[in-house]
Amino acid sequence: MKRKLLPYIALLTMVTFLGACTDEVENLIERKADPVFDTLTVLPNKRILEYSVENTPEVIYSSIDDNERTITVYLPHYYLLRVIDPLISLPEGTTISPDDDELVPVFSEEPFVYTVSTPDREDAHYTVLPIIQQPEIIMDELSTAEDTTVYLFPSSNGITITGANFIPNLNITSTYLIDEDENEWPFGVAAGQELIWRSNFINYPAPTSDFTEGIYWVEMRAYALTTRMKYPIYLKRN
Repeated sequence: MKRKLLPYIALLTMVTFLGACTDEVENLIERKADPVFDTLTVLPNKRILEYSVENTPEVIYSSIDDNERTITVYLPHYYLLRVIDPLISLPEGTTISPDDDELVPVFSEEPFVYTVSTPDREDAHYTVLPIIQQPEIIMDELSTAEDTTVYLFPSSNGITITGANFIPNLNITSTYLIDEDENEWPFGVAAGQELIWRSNFINYPAPTSDFTEGIYWVEMRAYALTTRMKYPIYLKRN
């Protein structure tokens, strides 16, 4: 009798198993992957592929923004460049004006703009943006808010300026006395006078020419930067 019940027990077990599978299938949430679109982007020919600086010991590559139409050129200050000698790469058939034979001024009041033209007469205009990488010029104050330092001339030993990041090159760095009316007088070195100069120290000799007694600010201009002392000094005739 027990043997006759075995097939029925097996059948009942199978039906129960299939029912459980059915419940799992009904509770299954089908997830489909998001569609992927393969879009081919065709770049226009009215653009600049590459822009580099050639008149440096190592080639400098620039950053080109095709949306803003700019060419950003990062120039280390120690090259002391006044002009950029560029090398320009363009798409085939594209022309540029001015071409890469023309030097680009590093310091200019007017922006330097290239016109890129395609064979089908489409134009784009790119502006060159020179960025000088130069550390801040630091000049230690000669006076304070409460005490204005007085220099007696011509018996004085001159004016000594300390600080950091000076460029000891008279062709690059100039220092001026600026009066209250923004008139300026450059520090000069006359024949027979000695200029003592380092990257953190400079001593300008006493002036040999006539000067007006009064309040002056000291201002240094070195390559791309200009720094003026916050507090003035007083020049007095001895």
